[in-house]
Amino acid sequence: MKRWMRAVLAAAAVFTAAAGWVVWTTPPPPAPPVLPPPPETKAVSAAVIDGTTGEIYADKNGLGRVYPASTTKILTCIIALEEGKGLLDADAVVTPRAMAQDGTNLGLRTDLPISLREVLYGMMLVSGNDAAVAVAETVGGSYDRFIEMMNEKCASIGVTHSHFANPNGLTDPDHYTTARDMVKIARYAMENPDFRAIVKEKSHHMVYRDGMYRVVENRNEFLGSGYPGANGVKTGTTEAAGDCLVASAEQDGRLMIAAVYHDEDRFEDVKTWLDYGFAAARAQADYEAALAAEPPLHKWVNQMLGREPHA
Repeated sequence: MKRWMRAVLAAAAVFTAAAGWVVWTTPPPPAPPVLPPPPETKAVSAAVIDGTTGEIYADKNGLGRVYPASTTKILTCIIALEEGKGLLDADAVVTPRAMAQDGTNLGLRTDLPISLREVLYGMMLVSGNDAAVAVAETVGGSYDRFIEMMNEKCASIGVTHSHFANPNGLTDPDHYTTARDMVKIARYAMENPDFRAIVKEKSHHMVYRDGMYRVVENRNEFLGSGYPGANGVKTGTTEAAGDCLVASAEQDGRLMIAAVYHDEDRFEDVKTWLDYGFAAARAQADYEAALAAEPPLHKWVNQMLGREPHA
């Protein structure tokens, strides 16, 4: 055999051995996190979403239909802030329809003018059903048009398993949502700084046009529970819906939102679900950091072997 051919074969053997050694010694890429089952809850339906990324980390019967009760007002409020932005400092429209609402009411009256902005605080903190109708009729121009706006907004933000028939959440067979849909709605709403400013308040001095004011207290006990970073969102209760809660908290710049429906222990259960969400987010962040720190040679080898995760 010619000398040059022996040299080529020797070089090939060395290269093959070296390549084999590189492959053999290259560790696999970091393994993605494996999350434990979500926390136990008595809720009929529950979900937790990363408000920063939009990832839903866990749910329980997350697509099961539930009555949303007053968590409906999350959607009513964000539509008012977006579509009625130019009306916030104008007088809210108060009609007999608003004043005739069942359940919890703010006590709106035609002889006590008040701005739409103040009514939003009354709607979200006190959960006034009359306030929600006043918001709808002020922003929509008519009650029916506002209901159309609610369902149009859902479609535009990818909420596909809900239908809204009123602005306050009073029970109606055609008025329903899911836990997964509602955390999506809340995530969208929490992107609005004015919405955040309203729902984080534990109390508010609501001022009428004549200078009279009243202090309204937020019914969301989660805000005063001591949970780190608690900053929203909305309670709900009807006989059909049971006790409901959409709760949010922000820790280290990351927003987490949990929803529980028909849950007699709602204020405690959201804490464990938020904890789960934050732990899942940290695990995902650690995994992504480990991927980023993988040496280029190892990443290349793992790509050649089909072991590297797709981007």
